[in-house]
Parts: sequence; C-alpha cells; structure tokens
Amino acid sequence: MYQPISGFAFALILGSLLLVVSDTTAAAEDQKAGRRTISVVGDSLGDGLWGGLSVLLRHRRDIKVYRGAKNSVGFARANLTKQIDRAFKRDNVDALVVMVGGNDDRQTFFVDGRPAALFGTEKWSKLYSESVGRYMDYICGKKVPIIWVLLPIMRTKEASDAAKLVNGIIEDAAKDRPEITLVPTWDLTADANGAYMPYFNDLHGKKRLMRTSDGMHFTEPGQVVLADWVWKRLQEIAPVFRTIAVSVKP
Repeated sequence: MYQPISGFAFALILGSLLLVVSDTTAAAEDQKAGRRTISVVGDSLGDGLWGGLSVLLRHRRDIKVYRGAKNSVGFARANLTKQIDRAFKRDNVDALVVMVGGNDDRQTFFVDGRPAALFGTEKWSKLYSESVGRYMDYICGKKVPIIWVLLPIMRTKEASDAAKLVNGIIEDAAKDRPEITLVPTWDLTADANGAYMPYFNDLHGKKRLMRTSDGMHFTEPGQVVLADWVWKRLQEIAPVFRTIAVSVKP
C-alpha cells in the first residue's frame, strides 16, 4: 500500500540531495578556477591546525583549506575514514593534512562499541597500532601528498607520556608507508630543557602565549606557527604546491 512521505522526511531527503549538488558544484567551481585544496582531518587539534592554515593562507585565492576535522574523536573509538570520504566527496583534494591522537589520552580502546583494552596495556597498543595502520592504508590509497602532524608536548607528565605513546605508534606505522610525511612538533613546543613551553615566538619573532589553559591545544598564534611548519613541509614534498607557492605572511 502506498504510504505518503511526511513533510519532515521529505525535507530530510531534499536537504540531502541539495547537499550532494552543492558539494559537486563547489568542487567543479574550484577545479575550474584552478584552486588547489588542502584537506585537514583529525580531532580538535586538527581543527585548530585547519584554523591556522586558513589564517596563514587567507590571501591566497589559488589555495583552499577544507575543514574536515572533528572534536572529540580518536582511533580508540572510531576509524575516522568517514572524514576522508567526506573530504574527497566535497573537493578535488590535492593534499591531506592529518593531526589526531590528543583525545586518545588514557582512553579505553573500544571494538564494536564495547571496551576491549585499557589504555597503556600491550593489547591497547596492539589494537591502536592496527587501527592506525588501517587508516594509513586507506589514506595512502587516495594517491595525494599526506602530511601527518605528530602530537606536541603536553602540560602534565601523564598527558605527555600518553602523547609519546601515540606518537611512537604513529611513527612505527609510518615507517612502512613512505607516502606519509611526518611533522614532529615536540621540539617546537618544548624549551631547551625539554619541558612544556606555553610561550614561544610567533612568525614575527614576538614571544606570545601559544598554548591554551588545557595544556593540549594551541592559541590562534600557536596554530599559525604550526601551520607555517606544515605549509613549508608541504611545499617540499608536493610539486603542485611548490609551483604555486610564494612567501606567505599571516
């Protein structure tokens, strides 16, 4: 028997169709205009990096920075490939920038929605490594330059130890995947004695507060400094960005 579609259901269907059309149209317009797209994915640190790149490159009409990261996500609870699918559906992606792992600090690893291993255990590291490896294989299959930004030093010893564990797993996984270029941030964010450093110089040489009060994230000036590191490294590994790059001032 025919069942009429409710107004709410119709609105959802129409909205989805319009979103697909909008995404396709925007991608076609970017390609026609000759714009290159940098897609930034990951967690809240990745979202902050997207903000830094957007500020750094805001005067560049030939470069677009796509916002694909999401707060409160991590490999201990999800595989994060939907972010990648969304980015490539939305744009003609010319490079991927990944920053993720901050939310996995002391988090139990979940499999199919159920807790499977406590943070820091051998089983946790094994499951986390497998999840990172699958994700890396997925993004390497996209055949675009990939920058993976490692976690910075954190304010507390416990958070820093967690960041070191995550960084080590990522570094080990990247050894067998030359398509991925790692960008370390530890030395940038630590002082001469290796301690957490909330203040350091911005791109103009002025010392400013670069980390937020939670001891993990970056302030806007810090995001821009981090973005500058990423942008310079991207120019080194990706010919398409080398050919269009000029000196960028925030």
